[in-house]
Amino acid sequence: MLDDIAPLLTALGTAGLGPALMNLLHRHCGADLCSVFTLKEDQPAVLVAESSNPASSAFARVASLRYAQRYWRRDVAALSTLGRAHRTVQILKRPARGIRDVEYQHECYTEGSVTERLSLYRRGVPSIIANAYRERSSGPFHPDHAQAFATLARCLHAALERHAQLLDAQPPTTDPAALARRLTEVTTLSNREAQVVALIMAGHDQTEIAARFALQPSSVITYRARAYEKLGVSTRAALRGRLDALLSPPLP
Repeated sequence: MLDDIAPLLTALGTAGLGPALMNLLHRHCGADLCSVFTLKEDQPAVLVAESSNPASSAFARVASLRYAQRYWRRDVAALSTLGRAHRTVQILKRPARGIRDVEYQHECYTEGSVTERLSLYRRGVPSIIANAYRERSSGPFHPDHAQAFATLARCLHAALERHAQLLDAQPPTTDPAALARRLTEVTTLSNREAQVVALIMAGHDQTEIAARFALQPSSVITYRARAYEKLGVSTRAALRGRLDALLSPPLP
């Protein structure tokens, strides 16, 4: 089993890490979706949000972002398990029906037909939280799946920690097109909304953005307003702060 971790190691520090992790967890742990969060100063950021089924990819991204933004502080079981994960990796198995927070359960489980979660937790700099999920159609994780996840846990943690470190060491992107692509991966922004945000961060005003895309300035304002609403911000300074929290490395 551990030999199959090689593609994951090859993908460290690249955009291929998510698909490699999903493939590994699907093959050995029966996972239908996966997510990874880094935690710095008790603020989670989405590192990976993947699905083995392309039809569920959007849900994986949206649910992961909702969790980081809204539900992290309300996930008592996760907070408690992470609190015990200072010296070793901790494993938690949690069925969707065991989540008493109805809003959290609905947005992060019911809407994606997720029935169970396997998680690893390890405190560090950054702290790492990695999750494998089963959809209702697949049924709960089998005992062999849980055992495989536990067997992989230490290697997974080491790989994900290294991946996060490599991303932090990379120079920040100044290419608006690359930033827009990244935003569509880690947020719910549409392609146009992400492009507008990326150009705003590059210092362009609405007239310049409108000219670039052959839009009316009023359309740019609309895209900006939608993006700000989705990201929960109302000013450019707040936007920069939100993107710094979502993206690794931070914006320049």
